[in-house]
Amino acid sequence: MRSAVFDTGYFSSHRSLATENASLRSQLDRSAEDAAAYEVARQENELLRALLHLAQQEKGITAPVVSSVRSSPYGTFLVGAGESDGIAVGSLVLTEGGFVVGKVSEVGQRTTLVTEVFAGGAEVDASVNGAVAPAEGRGGGNARVMMPRGIEIHEGDVVTAPQLGGRPIGLVGHIDSDTSSAEQTVLVSLPVNLASLRYIYIVPIQ
Repeated sequence: MRSAVFDTGYFSSHRSLATENASLRSQLDRSAEDAAAYEVARQENELLRALLHLAQQEKGITAPVVSSVRSSPYGTFLVGAGESDGIAVGSLVLTEGGFVVGKVSEVGQRTTLVTEVFAGGAEVDASVNGAVAPAEGRGGGNARVMMPRGIEIHEGDVVTAPQLGGRPIGLVGHIDSDTSSAEQTVLVSLPVNLASLRYIYIVPIQ
């Protein structure tokens, strides 16, 4: 008698509803996963299109980033291309937007070590609105430049590196100017989150 009660009526309907809910949840989970996968593919396609546009402007090699930029305390990361792909020490490493993120410091057969332009303690000459001064790397795609106060500089100005073919290395993010000092502190940042880098473009240094 008890078995008949559980197999019919309220309990049977409740069990059927629970099964249906579980099925719906599973379908929703699959839909969410499909949507996420589509978004990842869309972003990757946009990135590769940007790199293709860069490749049409100058000869180079597109390579994937194969190690976390955050994981190295030395301002270095690995990319999945090497000597067999024609990469040489000193080559420039660019973002999809053409900003120099680093230089090739070591080359293996199939992997390459990149040292960031703004690695902690590194220096590179930076040019802003015609004025040139050393940019001191602070890691994480950031650097500090001490410029004369008389130089007009604004947030968002493009910063280039004469020794890297005049290519852009960052944007002015903040300016600290003290009237009692002959210099102003200019903070420069790459316009890309290094932790999100998935592909880069490597070109020979001119």
